[in-house]
Amino acid sequence: MKVVVFIFALVLSSQLVQAQKNKPGRKELLSISNNIQLDNYSEAAQQLKDLLLQFPDDPYLSMQYGLCLLNIDYKTDDAIPHLEIAKNYYSLDDRKNDKAIETRFYLAQAYHLNYRFEEALEELMRLKDMIPAKQKSLLKQIEQEIAYNENAIELKKNAVDFRISNLGQAINSEYDEHSPVISADESTIVFTSNRQGTGSYTSGDGLFYEDIHQAIWREGKWIPAMNIGAKINTDGNDATCSLSADGRTLIIYRNDGLSGNLYFSNYTKDGWSTPEKFPKPINTDHAETHGSLSYDGNTLVFASDRPKGFGGSDIYISRKLPNGQWGKVMNAGPTINTVENEESPFLSHDERTLFFASMGHKSMGGYDIFKSKILNEEDKKWSEPQNIGYPINTPADDLFYSPTSDGQRVYFASERAGGFGRSDIYLIEFPETDERTLSVVAGFIFTEEGLPSHESRITLSKADTGEEIGYYRPHPENGKYVLIVPTGVEYKMTIETFNKVTLTKSFKVSGRLDYSSQGNATYLDPIIVENNKMKD
Repeated sequence: MKVVVFIFALVLSSQLVQAQKNKPGRKELLSISNNIQLDNYSEAAQQLKDLLLQFPDDPYLSMQYGLCLLNIDYKTDDAIPHLEIAKNYYSLDDRKNDKAIETRFYLAQAYHLNYRFEEALEELMRLKDMIPAKQKSLLKQIEQEIAYNENAIELKKNAVDFRISNLGQAINSEYDEHSPVISADESTIVFTSNRQGTGSYTSGDGLFYEDIHQAIWREGKWIPAMNIGAKINTDGNDATCSLSADGRTLIIYRNDGLSGNLYFSNYTKDGWSTPEKFPKPINTDHAETHGSLSYDGNTLVFASDRPKGFGGSDIYISRKLPNGQWGKVMNAGPTINTVENEESPFLSHDERTLFFASMGHKSMGGYDIFKSKILNEEDKKWSEPQNIGYPINTPADDLFYSPTSDGQRVYFASERAGGFGRSDIYLIEFPETDERTLSVVAGFIFTEEGLPSHESRITLSKADTGEEIGYYRPHPENGKYVLIVPTGVEYKMTIETFNKVTLTKSFKVSGRLDYSSQGNATYLDPIIVENNKMKD
């Protein structure tokens, strides 16, 4: 998604005045203008390309062609020479010439999207000096672009150290793959794609409607992704939002006509259940676009453009009441939310760190990913949001950021050179020097008959001090438990079944290597219940 902003309305009369001898015809220009207004940039670009063969010296055609290329995937660098041609023709000395201002604004955005931040700043600063103070809306757009480029220059000076890898053809295709969500042990990934699925072609860009797909990690690789099924996917767009830590509850987004709503589906022995809409006060008549559950499933963070917020779309929080219903919805507050849009929130396993996308704060362009930590447990005050850094964040929109429960890796979608198609899903791995020191420990508890022992309760404590870390139960469907703990500490696990202590065992998770690897959850030996006692 590009961040090009139309700073002038497309006024046909001003465009079509060029239709004269040795100029493009009125009918041709009208068709191009209509396609641009409808965001049909590829079709408009082809029309302009054909006209430029006939009228290679027409600066207006060059400017419009550059604008179209700026809005087509992987063509932003091709836009620059055409916009530079138009810039050289339209002089800023004529302050009444809207095309001179428009061309330079688009050129500055092209420089910005191609990491030429200093050149973009030069164009924008000159533009700012030329715009009368009464044109407040235009000045605001220019100042926003200036801030993006200044932030980008600073963030680039302190690039984040990480390794990035494409998840491969088992996950990615020639189409768009985005919004990946992952289970705590990284054994299941669910994502959104507009490859062929349950829907049909859209009428606009020729792509399929979005469907949700799922893949399983097995024997050191991803098994090719499959459509998650007709219970989840509809004829329209269906998109992933989040997956619970145990991989058994999926939150999705659907557009229900006038507004978007959040739904949830549970995994049972019969597969994924038919999605249910979150009740009020979570869903409203306004757009709820993304939601994420806490590790224990009792807190929901979500994005909504409901009234009385701080901007267009804000981050909200709701906690589950003892009766199982969702409690009062609270705005995350002015530290998190800005007058711009905030989107795609994600809450860490301990509920102390919030990741989210914002067009405000210190973004380097469009949406960037930020993180904020709880400063005070009593009044839930958040720290000043911190940009997670370049080059994870880019000049384009960066929205969906799905860190693993241990914080050592991140699954995210991006349009990058060398991918399989449009947007692909990638894995980021951080080095040892990064401040991510948690590890995932998992295992299974079964009865003697091989059934999940959901009656069992696990108490986890530190082996040396006896300090209790938490309580856990195996999942009733498969007997699986997942623990998220700091590395380099020895733990004692006490298992109770039928209110009796039947087994204690100790384990220690070693510190990680320079880079962690896919599927690195530590699996303990399966535990089996037999005649009210345990054996392993």
